[in-house]
Formats: sequence, structure tokens, C-alpha cells
Amino acid sequence: MREEEFRERLRGALGEPPASLGAPMLGRPASSGAARTYPRLMGLLAIGVAVLLILVLVGSRVTLRPRGNVLPAATPTGVAQLALDSMPCHLAVYVVQEADNPGQPSAPATSLGFVNIPSGTFFADPRGTVQDLPAGSTPSAALYSAELHRWLPATNRSISPDHRSYAYVKLTPPGATFNKATGSELHVVDGATGSDRKLWASAADIEVIEWTSSGILASTVPWQGGIMSLWLVDPATGSTTQAPQSADPTLFKGIPFAGISNYSYLGPVAEGSRVYRLGGRDAGTTYYVITVDPAGHVTTIYMGKAGDATDFDPSFKVSGGPAAPAGYQYSNITFLPAGPCVPGEFRGVAATPLPKAPTPSPSPTPPNVDWSVLMAKPLMLPDVAGGAPCNTSSQVSLQVNVRPGSGKWPNYGFGPGPAYLSGQIYWYSAGSQAMLVLVDPKYTGPVLVRVKQLDGTGSITLTGDGTGLGGGAFGIPQTSSPPYWGTWIGSFTPSAPGCYGIQFDGTSFTDDAVFEVKQGPPPPG
Repeated sequence: MREEEFRERLRGALGEPPASLGAPMLGRPASSGAARTYPRLMGLLAIGVAVLLILVLVGSRVTLRPRGNVLPAATPTGVAQLALDSMPCHLAVYVVQEADNPGQPSAPATSLGFVNIPSGTFFADPRGTVQDLPAGSTPSAALYSAELHRWLPATNRSISPDHRSYAYVKLTPPGATFNKATGSELHVVDGATGSDRKLWASAADIEVIEWTSSGILASTVPWQGGIMSLWLVDPATGSTTQAPQSADPTLFKGIPFAGISNYSYLGPVAEGSRVYRLGGRDAGTTYYVITVDPAGHVTTIYMGKAGDATDFDPSFKVSGGPAAPAGYQYSNITFLPAGPCVPGEFRGVAATPLPKAPTPSPSPTPPNVDWSVLMAKPLMLPDVAGGAPCNTSSQVSLQVNVRPGSGKWPNYGFGPGPAYLSGQIYWYSAGSQAMLVLVDPKYTGPVLVRVKQLDGTGSITLTGDGTGLGGGAFGIPQTSSPPYWGTWIGSFTPSAPGCYGIQFDGTSFTDDAVFEVKQGPPPPG
């Protein structure tokens, strides 16, 4: 959209639009003559620098278990402007280093430390550990508490408002994995003493959404899928009160700018206030970064165009990170913001790099599949008359057992098996979405995937790790490895809404699933 056209639409909706802010400054101009000051919104600056450190790419959504959808409702009131400020500080970061060679297990490593702002130098924290504190069944979080001067196994959603305690979820029965749990418990830990209290138990899967002065907002979803419920838990007594769906901070309740319909939730910034990014990420797209306070007042932090010279999400050069390990074809380092930007500079120790890659003996090679054999199998998906009901496949519960360290995978699917469609329960016609294929370990061979619209001429494009075979066909050469299930994740892009079928062909089976693609983009969430 042209700039003047955008401004005219904005004037029609809100009156005069807020003036564009310049690029965030990491230091005051020398001519200002102003004394160095520390802004009151330290947390806001931390989020701003965090966005500078990492270019956040919002990709396909993956639903680990089905959840109900709730649409935004009321509109926030008022639009204000926030003055820019900066300060020398050291930003807490969680560093993830990954290295990989084809046919070998990946070699990940993590470290905790600080990036000095504005110099961009990184130092590892020699006291950076969370191993001495209780954590959840799949611990992977780390957050720095400036109040306690130590790291906690928490996130900005599970930390208490005073940054001295944190909440975590423990799966039950003891030792259960995500795919075999029958219940969960909400625990609270005193970060100073390590004291661990069980606060609340549920037969469903608990997830911590945020911890504010009102209590801990948590969600529950039945293990085999269902509607998400929200609960406000008293961190002192464990008493629970069901909360309305509108309490979910990830649902932005009204967008105050004309022509913008999508958004992403970046997290809390202060007591009761939240940060959102409004607008798309395609180059040249106008977008806003805003905060919304408990009264619904909107403060515009930034307005600009994605990819331009003053983009709020530029790359940020960091020095002092772990050196690239030798012998790997692929390596990557990610700096994840993990706490406030603490005033002053930090001097720690040099980051420890990954060791040199081992030499595989022998080096495994992917299987060479003759896809023409499976492609010769007839496509048995039935046609559906236009306007006729789409008889979608029933959802089935699965006992998915995955290799340790491979993350969370859904425990539901569609189809008779041994290959199942998973990852979503609702599919939409606008844009790409994540698609998962789960393969029962009773079958270990390749799987051919073919998709077609049953009530029209629409098509679906599949992408992912495998072989594109054209005409809506895709080959997955490696699937399960007993006793573990095969897990494949890719994306699918439909050309039109309608009733679709997906057929899975293996060397010893053929099965299919029918699903409906709804009109329009996926709802936020």
C-alpha cells in the first residue's frame, strides 16, 4: 500500500496518525549535552534490544494438542507516544550453539551469559547454571534474576512479579514423558532457597501463561485433545478460579490501525502491560510495535516498514560468541534474550566452543528409494460432489514414543495408520501451515504422501525434508526407527478452500485421511 494511502486510511480511522519514530539509538547524540540517565522502563528497553538481537521469524503454527479458537473482542482505547532512551547495560542471554553433519546426530550446546550494550561483546557467566534448582519434566528454560543475582530455570511468563520465584509444570506419574503422561502438577519454587511447593494438580496438561500480581494464569488441555480452559491460581494457597478466554494475553483484543489484521505477542513488559507487533513481515509492509497497559491504553514504540533502513528488527552484531567448531558442515549460534538489561558492563569468561566433530564409522547414508514403485499404486481418494458435506476422518489417540531429546510431538492423528496426519485440527486456505506425519514403529520403510482436493480442482504444495515428486506427491525416505515413532514435519500450502484427502503409501500398506480446508487465514494464536 502507498504511504499516502495508508495515512489517509489511518486518519479516517483514528484521526492524525502518530509520527514515525526513528531507529532505536544505543547512545545519545554527543550534541545533546544531556546527562546519562536510566529510563524507568528498563524492561521495555530489554525487549527492544532483544528484538535487535534476534530476527524473529513467525512460521507455521503447530498444534501439539487440539485447542479451541477464540476471536479477539474489545478494542483498546487511546494512542500515545513513548520517547526513546538508551543506557549502557548487559543483557542476559541464553546461547544455543548447534552443529551438524549429514547422517550424524546433531551436537547442541548451551551457555548463559551477557551481551554488553552498546558494544555488543558477549561474555559467558562462570556462575551461569540452573542445574541446582527444581525444573519441569522437559527443562530447557533459563532466565536471569537481577534481584537474586542468579539464573533460574524459568521464562518471562513463569517468573513471579518480584523475580524471586518461578512456576513450573511436572508431569505425572513420576518419570512420565509428554506422550505418556496422565496428569500434571503446577509447582512454585523459591529461587533463593530452592524450596519447592506443589500448588495444584490436574488430570489435564497444565501450561503456565503468565504470573502477575493477580496470580498465575494457567491453561489446561485434555491429553487427547479438546478445548483449552484458563485458570487463575493463587500462588500462596493453590486455590483456582476459572478465568474467561479473554484473559489470554496472546489474544490481542482489537487492532487500532486501519489495514492491519495480523499480530504477534512478544511478551510482558511491566506489571499488566504487554508488547505486540502489529502487521506483516513481508518487505515494505507497514507495521507497529506497541504496548498495551491494563486499562487498554496503547503506546506506540515504533511505526515503520519491514526491511527498510530504520526497521525495528535489524540484525545486531555480537562478538565474543563461541567459535565455530571444526569438522561440521553446518553450525549456528543463536542468542536468546533471557532477562533484563542490567546497568553497567559485564566481564565474565570466554565462551566454550563445541568439540571437533567425530568421524562416523561407518558414515550412514540416506536410503535410496525408487519412488516409481509407490507412485504406481492407484490413488484411491474418493471424489466429493460440490456442495456436499466433507466427511472428515475421525481423530484418534496415539501413544507416540519418540527418541529422547527430540522434543514434544502430538499424541493424536487422523487416519487408520500406520501413517497418520497430525499437527492441526483446523486447516485454512490462506498461507502455509505446519503439517506433521506420524508413523507407527511397526512400519519402518519409506512413505509416499499424495494430496488432492476431493470437491474441486484445488491443489496443495508440500515442502519439507524429503523428495518433491510433483502433482501433490511427496516422498519421505526415512520414517520410524523402533521402538520410536517416525516424526516428519513440513508445511503445506493449499490453493483453495474445500474438502481434501491425503493418501499414505508404504511398501506394505495404503491408508488415507480426509480433512477440510476452511476459507481464509488461520486465526491468531
